[in-house]
Amino acid sequence: MATDASHPLSENLTAVLFDVTDGVGVITLNRPDKYNSCDLALVTELEHLYKEIRYDDSVKVVVLTGAGDKAFCTGIDRDFAMDNRQPESPFMMDDPMLKLGPKQADLWKPVITAVNGMCGGGAFYALGESEFIIAAEHATFFDPHTTYGMAACFEPMFMFDQMPWGELVRMSLMGNYERISAQTAHGWGMVSEVVPGDQLLDHTMEIASKLASLPQIAVQGTMRALWARRNMPRTQAIATANHLVEIGNRPEALAEGQAFFKSGVRVTPTVR
Repeated sequence: MATDASHPLSENLTAVLFDVTDGVGVITLNRPDKYNSCDLALVTELEHLYKEIRYDDSVKVVVLTGAGDKAFCTGIDRDFAMDNRQPESPFMMDDPMLKLGPKQADLWKPVITAVNGMCGGGAFYALGESEFIIAAEHATFFDPHTTYGMAACFEPMFMFDQMPWGELVRMSLMGNYERISAQTAHGWGMVSEVVPGDQLLDHTMEIASKLASLPQIAVQGTMRALWARRNMPRTQAIATANHLVEIGNRPEALAEGQAFFKSGVRVTPTVR
């Protein structure tokens, strides 16, 4: 595989790492001594990467993960939270954690999140806007807000469509008293696949590389359709489908797909 560790977007980063391998951009939250919790540098650099990746044709798919094997992300760094100045009005809020979500940055290239350990609180801003999640066997999920006297609001809203209602309520209310295992999350469909920790990144990269090999306009059009249905009532979403077909079935994408078919090359599908 061709890895570009000197990609221009990797320059001047302090809290995240970035490299590109065969069309897959790997973003690593890089504060392992703080369990990859979020400070201003991390969320700012992550938002910048998301926005720049939109214009970078060398990046077709994104893998988002955390440094080390203890944590993917444990939400906002407490020191940063205490210093984060807010408007005086209760009706306005500057929430820096919104920068964790790729859809907030209008990024419509697929994002696969590889959860390599603890995943708590504000990490759900990212999970809730990922296409799918692959977790290490030792990964756990929890929301500590109520334990520390805070209402969990954004996090359950982001995860609303990815967890069964009763389980989302229980996780949001129970705080630090309970953690959800990767195996349990997989049983709910919240996690797409569970793999040994030492295989997590390689396995995720294998899947991402396959996704990167597909005609990208078709992939992005499919993503738009999926998220339209997730975000809209059924009738409204279906009303947008014809427009998305017109946009997504571009001549160049169809030509690429037909050329592959005529080549006689056939992929061997993985049965999951």
